[in-house]
Amino acid sequence: MDRRTFLKGGAALAAAPALASVAGLSPAWAAAQDPANIRNWHPDMRYRPHGLTGVGVSALGFGMLRLPMLEDRKTVDEAKTIPMLRHAIDHGLNYVDTGYVYLGGQSEAVTGKALADGYRDRVWLTSKSPWWIMERPEDFHKFFDESRRRLNSDVIDFYHIHMIMHRGWKDKVVPYRLGEKMQDLKAQGKIRFAGFSFHDGVPLFKRVVDAAPWDFCLIQQNYLDTEHEAGLVGLNYAAANGMGVSIMEPLRNGFLVKPPARVQAELDKAPHRRHPVEWAFDYLWNKPEVSVVVSGMSSMDNVRDNLAYAGRSAPGMLDAEERAVIGRAARAYRAAPGAIPCTGCYNCIPCPQNVAIGYLFNMVYNQYKADGDKARAHRLVNYSMSPVQRGDKPGACNDCGLCLPKCPQGIDIPAELKRIRQELEL
Repeated sequence: MDRRTFLKGGAALAAAPALASVAGLSPAWAAAQDPANIRNWHPDMRYRPHGLTGVGVSALGFGMLRLPMLEDRKTVDEAKTIPMLRHAIDHGLNYVDTGYVYLGGQSEAVTGKALADGYRDRVWLTSKSPWWIMERPEDFHKFFDESRRRLNSDVIDFYHIHMIMHRGWKDKVVPYRLGEKMQDLKAQGKIRFAGFSFHDGVPLFKRVVDAAPWDFCLIQQNYLDTEHEAGLVGLNYAAANGMGVSIMEPLRNGFLVKPPARVQAELDKAPHRRHPVEWAFDYLWNKPEVSVVVSGMSSMDNVRDNLAYAGRSAPGMLDAEERAVIGRAARAYRAAPGAIPCTGCYNCIPCPQNVAIGYLFNMVYNQYKADGDKARAHRLVNYSMSPVQRGDKPGACNDCGLCLPKCPQGIDIPAELKRIRQELEL
């Protein structure tokens, strides 16, 4: 059954939208329901507070990375992308997420074109500063000004330090004083809010949160990744510190659009059927700590479907049985034969040989054991795993064993890296 068929059958779920569901939550939630407080308010969209920023954001954000491409697979199809983004904005979406490095700069450029003709004033615009291509501290301002030119906007509303990890934090963010530079931009009115996106473990996440007066963060979260990277602990820690929390990878790089049969079988046991995409979104929107779920959309059908899902979202929208269904689906994924019992806590990094241990275990190999898709596993390693950012391939391991006492699961990490290398032919 396709996504649109599921939408047509969603009347029972659509009957539960939302304004009453915010009763008992914070005053910020009440403010986020007042059309007078919302940029680009639309009656069919639901809005949520972005932490203590005072901003109400649409439940769904438009991630400008996985855009439709021309036949060369290298060039953004602007004729498709611009109408998609404008359609989303016309139906109440007000959060647009891009980055300096996305699609080689094409993402910011097409975003700027799409936000012409008055659309810029209807949205909260985000972008990101990439530490890994900075060669000197001055590059921070160089990249920021390039982003503004591409976006055709003097002000970037939500500006991130992109993809903070242990190497970036130690080698660039701290010595280049990027946190202070962000606060300077905010004081000058060039950005409205300062934050960061994150791909590491909970200890570093807490250290980063505590290091500066951040307004928001962007973390990976979905119903399979409750412990991976910042996880639920990080989500709650940021929210408790008053930060808005934006969510990336709600569909785990597309994996949850069509989950493995063992996962789908558990979802199918729910009394009220949902498309797998809606299950993934609803898991997140159920949590009041989540401000906005950023989703990459590559077709107009994706946009329309996701807008419909967002339009019936609310904190606390899942009942006990529905939450149990999601829990059983996640357990079924983790129980795939041959899966490594890795939670993605990242205690094993940094690795002296720079091996991307947690990412290889949790995001590459365990997904492969669940769905058998070796081509997807190769893409995740060869195209999504920069050695500068996440780390190196399993063959870089030299059996030093320093990771072994760090693993709370007691995994024989060098042996498992050899298994991954052999089985996936990496």
